Amino acid sequence: MCGIAGIWWRDGRAADPESLRRMIAMIRHRGPDGEGVYTDGGLGLGHARLTILDATAAADQPMATADRRHWLVYNGEVHNYLELRRELEGQGVRFRSSGDTEVVLASLVRWGPDALSRFNGMWALAFWDAREEELLLSRDRMGIKPLVVSERGRRLAFASEAKAILAAFPEEAVPDEDELIHFLAGGQPQGAARTFLAGVRHVRAGTWLRFRNGRPATERRYWEPAPGEPGPPLRPGQAGEELKALLAESVRLRLRSDVPVGFALSGGVDSSMVTMLARPWAGVRPYLFSLHSPTFPQWDESGYAKAVADALGEVRLVRVEPEAASVPDAIEALVWHHDGPTPIRGRLPAWFLLREVGRHVRVLLEGHGPDEL
Repeated sequence: MCGIAGIWWRDGRAADPESLRRMIAMIRHRGPDGEGVYTDGGLGLGHARLTILDATAAADQPMATADRRHWLVYNGEVHNYLELRRELEGQGVRFRSSGDTEVVLASLVRWGPDALSRFNGMWALAFWDAREEELLLSRDRMGIKPLVVSERGRRLAFASEAKAILAAFPEEAVPDEDELIHFLAGGQPQGAARTFLAGVRHVRAGTWLRFRNGRPATERRYWEPAPGEPGPPLRPGQAGEELKALLAESVRLRLRSDVPVGFALSGGVDSSMVTMLARPWAGVRPYLFSLHSPTFPQWDESGYAKAVADALGEVRLVRVEPEAASVPDAIEALVWHHDGPTPIRGRLPAWFLLREVGRHVRVLLEGHGPDEL
């Protein structure tokens, strides 16, 4: 994962680079490999980089087009970037880098918000058009990558995490008391956009927000889950074959990386399927990670994981054993990373697993999809 942040003063005030650096410092855990800040009048963009594709400076962010009209800060990965790149090159676009960021930038320049429907992946992004004084914010279809925004008067701020906004604008540290009470009473979040801070909201999954100087903000959904049209009757076994082909293609795309990829392996259906579909390993013994816990037997998945690992053959199975003494620190870390109270039942064992994963690989594939560490 990477971290993004930005400020836009729409009253003529200049964006302060130090405010952006404070925002990026607060989310530096998302991107320890590099930092970039860009300001242009009232607009400021910041980025904390975790290198997954193209480790050269050509892929640094904030990234601009050659004429410096369009700018991008971006967190995530568009897995079909090679296919999009070939399409854009066929239309005369020339690229300076080999990763996906420049492809995302060129796609937005060429197709505008319609580019989002072409992306196969996960993202949170901010795209700035300096000539039109227009800022576009967007999240992926399922909201895998986080993005929050705050408006106060003529000031707009956004970031991967709410704590980054508070680092520059502490006045936003006002709780949404209704949301807190609802959560403490056992309820789920009351709205896709609400956070525990009254003045900070999520950019909704599958949407884009467009801000233009002097005009009201525009919000649009570019994707809505919907059932497909009924097709012709399937022959016996056809549905399974088509599903396997779709899953195999999905895994293949998500293995695109310039750094090592690992796999979370519980031994269950989803993680075992992803790991099996990722073969062959191209001569590399991949890391597989599972929980082994006599202290917390309800988390122990080592028996099933070992059975799958033995069936796969040339792999490195890492058993992660949570320590009871670390549970209070883990709960505190979860609350900090989620910017507020969060259900910990499923996230606590995942925290122990991910802490170990980060020592070996930078990308992890598991049953819910891939993410960078």
